[in-house]
Amino acid sequence: MFRGNIMTSKKNIRFFPVFMGATVGVILEIIGLLIDEIVVGNLSNDAAFASVNLIEPYTYLEIFLAYLVGVGGAALIVRAHGAGDKKRMSQIFSQTIIMCTIVGFALTAIYVIFTPQLVHVVADKPEVYKYSLEYFNVMRFYPLLDMFDTFIFTYVLYRGGYVQFYTSMVARVVINAGLSWYLGMEMGVTGIALASVISIGVALLIKLTFLLTKKHGIKMTRYLNFRDAFEIAKLGFAESALTAFILVLEVSINRFTLTKYGKLGVAAVAIVIDIFEFVLYLSEGISEYETVAINDSIGKNSKDSMDHGIKTAKRAVLIEGIVLSAIIMLTASVIPGAMDIDDPKTAEQATIMLMIFAPGALFICLSRVTAIFYQYTLRKRRTLMLFGMSVAVCPSLLGILLGQISLEGIALGVGLGPAVAIALMYIYVHFIRKEKLFDYSILKIG
Repeated sequence: MFRGNIMTSKKNIRFFPVFMGATVGVILEIIGLLIDEIVVGNLSNDAAFASVNLIEPYTYLEIFLAYLVGVGGAALIVRAHGAGDKKRMSQIFSQTIIMCTIVGFALTAIYVIFTPQLVHVVADKPEVYKYSLEYFNVMRFYPLLDMFDTFIFTYVLYRGGYVQFYTSMVARVVINAGLSWYLGMEMGVTGIALASVISIGVALLIKLTFLLTKKHGIKMTRYLNFRDAFEIAKLGFAESALTAFILVLEVSINRFTLTKYGKLGVAAVAIVIDIFEFVLYLSEGISEYETVAINDSIGKNSKDSMDHGIKTAKRAVLIEGIVLSAIIMLTASVIPGAMDIDDPKTAEQATIMLMIFAPGALFICLSRVTAIFYQYTLRKRRTLMLFGMSVAVCPSLLGILLGQISLEGIALGVGLGPAVAIALMYIYVHFIRKEKLFDYSILKIG
């Protein structure tokens, strides 16, 4: 599809290879994550279905740590490439691989040693404990693979390994879907979990073949520097924190809705939250491009490259936000049925709520791109503030506040949340800090 390396020493970073790769990757990854729930829902009882969802906190923890290591490591490699420092690229690559190994084995060891206790914390009822334990007995080994996969996913995409990248993503979904059904029928939730582990293992092996090509071109060395490790963690922390902010939104809105409007209300609101998260994940395509463009410009010390990257990202986020808003509006009547909402009244309510929420997609995308800009331009506190406000604080508070009036008010509040967050950040930056929203003069580039 795309030829060559997206990172060259002189030219600006190309938008579509990074955007398309990351976007397709996210869509396939979401499909992969849904497969377990779909298969369990069709092959097993409600207790088994609940068991898969109850283990999610440990999945979120693993994702948090994987992003903490992988995102920052990949960003520093791009920065070193922009500076033409191949030795530094080799050092950061080696450092990140070592960190993935340490963190992956440490987390897996904790999961293995404390398996019964960890399962009991999230699944203390006898009817779900058995299934949760069976599922977690396999998934506790998942961090060993996903810790590497998160980093290699980003690295291969950035370096132009499109054949390995797309092949691995498609293989993961196809293998997971096929094995989930086969092993699920034979072994229950244990087989479904095993299919997830096998599929990510195969996908990782395919991506690792990129390291045998000329495009990789950097050597693995024995390099472990604690200052670099801390820098990698700092760069990746803000995006890692998104998992915590998403949990805050889900828990706060769902608890309020259950108390105020009951189970059917939760069913309708859950669809809005799911679409909120889908838009947030889908905006990763532009934020991945932005990550590469900013760090490449820093490495090159090029003001022109930085301006080009920011302008491209802003233009792209406006287009994507408007398109996603339109898609949500046009498909609002179909989405509830696709998500197994059988009650006609609940489905109709969910449709109205999605149409009310739809314009918020633009501000979800805009807030993410703005936060990522601050993440790599020495304003990490602003990144955390904006992610926290746009994903957790503002949508939750406004959803609960407007939800006092009606169920539709929750959708309005969740949709307005990111818009209010970006407006508050603009007021702070423009009127208090006396800066432009996308000001990078602090870097002293050029």
